[in-house]
Amino acid sequence: MKKSIYLILFLSLLTSCSQDLVFNNNAAFQGVKDNLFWKADDAAATIDSGNSLNIQAVTLNETLTLKIKLPSTLVSQKDVSSHLPYELGKNEIAKATYVQTLNTIVSTYETGAGIGDGQIVVTDYDGETISGTYRFNAKNKDTESESSLVNFQKGVFYKVPITP
Repeated sequence: MKKSIYLILFLSLLTSCSQDLVFNNNAAFQGVKDNLFWKADDAAATIDSGNSLNIQAVTLNETLTLKIKLPSTLVSQKDVSSHLPYELGKNEIAKATYVQTLNTIVSTYETGAGIGDGQIVVTDYDGETISGTYRFNAKNKDTESESSLVNFQKGVFYKVPITP
């Protein structure tokens, strides 16, 4: 009788010691904004009618949008020669826009033809998600804001889902 009680206790101890693993497959979008760590709450990518890909990251009062030409081929993270660089500040095809809203003041910073500089590099693209790196200096479009530039460095976006 004692042996069966010990056996039941031992078996219940074994079954209660389990470990549940949870994998986080959510998109990630982060970087260093004006020398401070910045992380988006959510990120998504959409294809617009002009065959551009808009990768958008949002926080409570900020929106960061990276616009690039939709990649025509798949890009593999393992094959560095397939990575696609997009220069910012050269044209309107590759562009970064950062919008910050504080109370009722909206500040818009952007790169464009002859405005700002930087680079977006697509390191992984499979038609459903996109990953890469970014860095840029964007100029303020608004005259009301105190700061005339916003700087993002060491930016990374990972497995951002693409919706048509």
